[in-house]
Amino acid sequence: MSKTAEDNLEQAIAAWIKAIGEEHVLFDDQIISLYSRNTLPKGTSPAAIVKPGSVDDVSSILKIAERQRIRVYPFSCGKNWGYGDACAVESGQVLIDLGRMNRILEVNTTLAYAVIEPGVTQQQLYEYLQKNQFPLWLDCTGAGPDASIVGNALERGFGHTPYGDHFLTSCGMEVVLADGRVLSTGFGHYRNSQSANVYKWGIGPYLDGLFTQSNLGVVTKLGIWLLPEPECFNAFFFTVSEEKDIHSVIEVLRPLKMQGILNSLVHVGNDLRIISSFYRYPWEETKGVVPLPDSIRKSFRKRSNFGAWNVSGGIFGTKKQVAYCRKRIKRATGNVARIQFIGNKKLSLSKKIVKIFNYTGKANGLAKMLRSLEELIKLMKGVPTRAFLFGTLWRAKKILNADSLDPLENNVGLMWLSPILPMTGTAALDLMEIVNPIFFQYKFEPLVTISLITERAMVAVISISFDKENSVETEKASQCYDTLFYALMNAGYNPYRTGIQSMNKLAYGSNIFWDVVNDIKIALDPHQIISKGRYQPINHE
Repeated sequence: MSKTAEDNLEQAIAAWIKAIGEEHVLFDDQIISLYSRNTLPKGTSPAAIVKPGSVDDVSSILKIAERQRIRVYPFSCGKNWGYGDACAVESGQVLIDLGRMNRILEVNTTLAYAVIEPGVTQQQLYEYLQKNQFPLWLDCTGAGPDASIVGNALERGFGHTPYGDHFLTSCGMEVVLADGRVLSTGFGHYRNSQSANVYKWGIGPYLDGLFTQSNLGVVTKLGIWLLPEPECFNAFFFTVSEEKDIHSVIEVLRPLKMQGILNSLVHVGNDLRIISSFYRYPWEETKGVVPLPDSIRKSFRKRSNFGAWNVSGGIFGTKKQVAYCRKRIKRATGNVARIQFIGNKKLSLSKKIVKIFNYTGKANGLAKMLRSLEELIKLMKGVPTRAFLFGTLWRAKKILNADSLDPLENNVGLMWLSPILPMTGTAALDLMEIVNPIFFQYKFEPLVTISLITERAMVAVISISFDKENSVETEKASQCYDTLFYALMNAGYNPYRTGIQSMNKLAYGSNIFWDVVNDIKIALDPHQIISKGRYQPINHE
């Protein structure tokens, strides 16, 4: 950092302390180290951290940053596992930690929506709805109770229910621009608007999308739609025995999605994804050999009754609607697999049966599977859980904090690639033909979940799990990521989101799109104050 830059930073810090309080401006080495942690092979370090408590604080922070030409990087709660966590794209930026802005501003039970700040977590909103006995469900992700709802929506993340597309079910933003102005989108910019959180589009150009996966402003408030508690809910599960059976699975499920029989998200996890949810890598059994030998992989599958692919989803509606959908789904999947439907009564009965068998010591595997199903059903019903963070520990050789599943507390190595595919069985097979040899080449296990997120598209979340304590393995993980990223791009399977280490790669194979994005950036933030490099490829191919 040059002398001028150091002076500017010192002046900015002094101004921020005056604006938001000394206790909310952090720059000692210990705090810097804490905020530099992430699951990627290599992270970035901030110059300082500021923690606003209100939209006025954010506005003041940005005005000071622009005046002193200090680059800042906002985040909601920093639980962006596998994509960079709370780290900026470049070192030396000042992090804006929005975690203090955690107010639930409104819950409208008649129209089933909430208005929240970026620091509101999944657990916080869930508990608020429960405490007030509001008959509303939120849509959860598997990122854990402490993950931000707003943060996931702005990354266009997804969950499990009919409201599983989190950006689609958001409505109305408050955004602070780089010059400190506060923008309300949709109808929110009109005085006394009655429709700001019920009608997404407003009038004129639709701006909300500009502030998702971007660096054009800081979102300080978001409206989200909540699912009215359904009269009836059933989960369903089925497995298939061969990897090639993914073709049949997708071909069976697509018509059900397009006809509205399946109106929620359906997740299809391969055996390795499910194995990693229950177990860590068997280092002793494999004598340190990687990747996981096929014989041991098959043994895991057999002992726990997993399939090569494992399908889960939910049915939401009235009793008659659920009964009708069950019938249609059962008929459609009959030639592919034996499907199981589970409601509250069946789950309760299964737990009692397992408890009885446990006295004989013969139900350990079944009990573990049942606990996992119970946690998955919780997610489908809007109940946050930490259970699925266990999968991030797959390749970790030693657990640093046995009391925590937080990937950062255990120095976990994890990267995610998330390509979008057309919803065809051919595309699913093609994906695995690309993924498998690359993972084998670099000696990793392809942990894959294919999620049917719309009626026509699916996303494959592919994990590269590695031991960060092993420098050789960490370097191989980076090489594996890069090789797979470009292989998927060349095949036309582009990512729906990406990590801080691959923002520049987004220009690969593109044309004018990112130039237009950059033009908008220059118009709104000419001095590149907010999140420089985030969804802003610098080096075109």
